[in-house]
Amino acid sequence: MQRQDSAQQRPPPRRPVFPIPELAPVVPGPATSTDYHSLQGTRAVLCVDNGATTLRAGWSTDRDPRICIDNVAAKFKDRKFNRLVMLAGAEVFVDATSRANTRVPYENDVVVNFDVMVPPSLPENVLDYALVKLGVDSDTLDNPVAMTETLCNPAYSRSLMTELLFEGYSAPSVAYGLDSLYSLYHHAPDPPHADGLVISSGTANTHVIPVLGGKAVMTSAKKLAWGGSQASEYLLKLMQLKYPTFPGRLTSYQSSLIYRTHSYHAVPSYASTLSALTTPRALVDLDRVVQFPFVAAHAHEQTEEEAQAQRDKRAEATRRLKETAARQRQEKLERQQEELVAFTALQEARATTSKVDYERRLKDAGFSSAADLDDYLKKLNKSLTRARNRELGIEEENKEAPSFPLIDVPDHQLNEEDLKEKRRQKLMKAGYDARIRLKAEKDEERRRAEEERLRDEKLRREDFEGWLDKLRAEHRVRCVSTDKSWRSAPAPQDIIDKIKERKKRKEQLSDRKSLAAQNRMKSIAGLAADDKAGKKRKRGGDDDGFGANDADWAVYREIVRLSRLEPALTPRPLPRAAPRHAQGTGDDSEDEEDEQDALHSIEARLLEHDPHFTADDTASRQALRRHELLNAFVRGLAPDDPLDSYDPESAEHNSQLHVNLERVRVPEVLWQPHMGGLDQAGLGEVVEHVLRPFSPAERDRLTGQNIYLTGGNTHIPNFASRLVSTLRPALPVGAPLRVSGPADTLDAWRGMARWARDVGDAGDEARRRAFVTRAEYDERGAEWFKDHGWGNCAW
Repeated sequence: MQRQDSAQQRPPPRRPVFPIPELAPVVPGPATSTDYHSLQGTRAVLCVDNGATTLRAGWSTDRDPRICIDNVAAKFKDRKFNRLVMLAGAEVFVDATSRANTRVPYENDVVVNFDVMVPPSLPENVLDYALVKLGVDSDTLDNPVAMTETLCNPAYSRSLMTELLFEGYSAPSVAYGLDSLYSLYHHAPDPPHADGLVISSGTANTHVIPVLGGKAVMTSAKKLAWGGSQASEYLLKLMQLKYPTFPGRLTSYQSSLIYRTHSYHAVPSYASTLSALTTPRALVDLDRVVQFPFVAAHAHEQTEEEAQAQRDKRAEATRRLKETAARQRQEKLERQQEELVAFTALQEARATTSKVDYERRLKDAGFSSAADLDDYLKKLNKSLTRARNRELGIEEENKEAPSFPLIDVPDHQLNEEDLKEKRRQKLMKAGYDARIRLKAEKDEERRRAEEERLRDEKLRREDFEGWLDKLRAEHRVRCVSTDKSWRSAPAPQDIIDKIKERKKRKEQLSDRKSLAAQNRMKSIAGLAADDKAGKKRKRGGDDDGFGANDADWAVYREIVRLSRLEPALTPRPLPRAAPRHAQGTGDDSEDEEDEQDALHSIEARLLEHDPHFTADDTASRQALRRHELLNAFVRGLAPDDPLDSYDPESAEHNSQLHVNLERVRVPEVLWQPHMGGLDQAGLGEVVEHVLRPFSPAERDRLTGQNIYLTGGNTHIPNFASRLVSTLRPALPVGAPLRVSGPADTLDAWRGMARWARDVGDAGDEARRRAFVTRAEYDERGAEWFKDHGWGNCAW
């Protein structure tokens, strides 16, 4: 029994939530190497994998690169110490100042920002940082430099980098190669005779390069302008569109984390994956909850001592307020008594003072006339009498109805002051009569409500089943009248007609040329004309008596009713954190609000008395059921899940992103670029176009030996499986197809180091054919480069 009770008290299981950091982590820089002097003058080559996202550097004699840093830098002036500060790698995220001055050397996988900052330029800053960490403490380099570049790297970018290496670092020789081909070089058993198709998908582009006999066929290479950065931005836009009122700010860094962590390629096709996501349960199973930082309002549970102290504090505050109020009342009473004595003496001095002196004394006392003084003394006496009766505990007698004696007196019998008083009494009588009518209406409404309650209570006690059936029928009618899409039971014909008429009215008002819209404008124009005529009547015209009857004001109510319908003609998005009882409501007019209130009252009574009526039968829950697919897409709610798991008032739930369909939609752009607004062929079509010029034997060598995947964007799950399912229908029956990879992120550097060792072992002639020396640079310029088979060459 205790085990069962503990199981019932255990909170319901929750799906895993993936927290996301606000900023990029600050990673300490690598340790500085101390063996550079032992490498000077040797055949060791400085290998730099200058990627658009990560820079990796080391010596060709090493197995792995010695440093791997983010290819970003920041340079700013520290105002506190009045000196320039240069940071590189993940250290640029150390504070807000350095983050604000972050610069990247790449745009679309090409180094273009050579002059982003004052000299030394940004790439030189990053290279300076890398050389310092490698232990290079001299002004010149004594070892050759091998560096990676992108496919079809522009001549100006390579020439500027060559000039930087020769002029800035005095490198003895320089060679460039493609990072994707170097990855193949690392894995190929015999690189000089390797065959294969290299598919590289990196930060900004995707390349397809055929390799035959250890040499890249650059004339058949193709590029697709889509990579990891574009996919992250596409996911960012999808999330902004899906959650337009999200309280947090989704950054590009956070969207890239979501893309790399939660996305995957649809297998065997995108259409088959979509067909399996037509049910809310399948969409919720695909859903990943990404939690953003939020500030939760924790409810503090008070102890008995704290509660008693708070009660004592409130009692003390109440006592002080009462004392202050009593003191103020006493001071006011004393002040009024002094005024009564002084102004009474002023009133009695009227008989013994000349008229001029008396008017001067009235003016000095703040009164305009003797009548004004008399009125003030009457009010003062009445106030003092009420105060004394309150102190003595004497209850005042019921107030008599106010009298308005001048209303029935003809105007020709009154002077100018009496006419002003008559108009004032008319206004006062109108307000008094309105209050009396309103009070009578409220009393009558309370009486009718009480009688209705008593009849309903009597019917419930005498005929419970009949009363319950009546309440259920009324609930069905209310559901239909408040929500047009609610169809749990047949609706009465008058309710259906009312809904159709309301919908028709809205459609007519949306057209300014319709008869309903024109009639509305005529009513407004007529009221404006009546208002102008009323102004003329004030100047002496005849009064037609408009407004004397309550029916005359129906036109205003009609205009207000039509005005309330007009906003409903424009679709409005659902509020992000709307209460459950407000979901699925229609217009915000008073009639529909009254219907909603009545519906909630009926549902509360059914929940109290009907054992077969549960919370799932309420109109709000039915609205959730009807839009279950949309709720699963936006909030991760499935029909068989506890619907109360999402709390619209919870700061935690409002700071969550539900990534479900986007997990396969964003990677699919690589195969269907039109989904991301890119007018290019997909990766499958690009590979098919690359293979088309080759003979069947060469095509078998390219696809059968090895289709090699490299680049960070190929690490999205199911990339290889989706490539196989896409290429298999395009290849002849029985054609070989072998896909390997994706490669490790260090394979490009490892392949470059292996290539540098092989070139060095082959002798000086091989090194001379691969590297551009300083003498050749001085003679032929920075635009001169050599073809070694693993760079931007063509044949």
